Amino acid sequence: MPENFEMFRFLDHLRGRWRVIAVACSTAAAIALIAAFLTPNRYTSTAHVLIEPPAGSDPRGAMAVSPIYLESLKSYELVASGDRLFLDAIEHFKLPLGGSVERLKRSVLKVTIPRNTKVLEISVTLHEPAQAQALALYIAEQTVKLARDVSADTERDLLADAQKELDEAQSHLNGLEGGSAATAPAESASRTAQRDAARAAVYGAVEHLVQVRSTAGGRGERMKIIDPGVVPQQPSWPNIPLMLLVAVLVALVGSLLYLTLEFNYRLERPAASRTVAPLARVKSRND
Repeated sequence: MPENFEMFRFLDHLRGRWRVIAVACSTAAAIALIAAFLTPNRYTSTAHVLIEPPAGSDPRGAMAVSPIYLESLKSYELVASGDRLFLDAIEHFKLPLGGSVERLKRSVLKVTIPRNTKVLEISVTLHEPAQAQALALYIAEQTVKLARDVSADTERDLLADAQKELDEAQSHLNGLEGGSAATAPAESASRTAQRDAARAAVYGAVEHLVQVRSTAGGRGERMKIIDPGVVPQQPSWPNIPLMLLVAVLVALVGSLLYLTLEFNYRLERPAASRTVAPLARVKSRND
């Protein structure tokens, strides 16, 4: 019962002091509105890049992509958000750097792959809406180009290694056959075995080279820009409803905390006066 009684007293105290809450929330909302109107508008545009499995992969695997494969696509986030690519974009559009590259990139660029998807989202936030869309599209295009260049370099290296393997095997076989022609009458069984092994190595190298050539262009993921983004019409920041909501919530919590402390102080003051009064009476009798 005492606890319920104190609760009723606290609610009655809040009811009697509702103006404090109203003034606090109104003041916070007004400050938030002024701050929102004074904050320069920033616009966000997002380009989407679809990442498909390699062309040479099993088409049945495209229907059931494993979580490990989806996690491996996170590497394309690093490509799109790389410092070198971002600096190239800044220089291409002649944007002011105004500080460190890392700080500017955190405020301008956001690259994500939504969970369980094969879509790379590249978002750019700037004060100019058309410039934000152009920069997002530029980074998306350069990301696709860079991924294709890396895939082409890998395929060239594989072709070069396969051709080198074939040349070495052919050279070794030619050496064995040239030496066996001079010593044909006395050719030993071991030399014949070496020559047969060399021929088998040449055949294997040829098959490997043919396989590498047949799968050229189908190893890396295929990337395609499916949405270049649009020029935003509404600013992404300041978000006036969000700013108002946060300001009012902070003011509400602060005012409630103040009224709670005030209520506790009023409860403790009568108790202290009741304790001091008997002591004062005893002192007066002694005097």
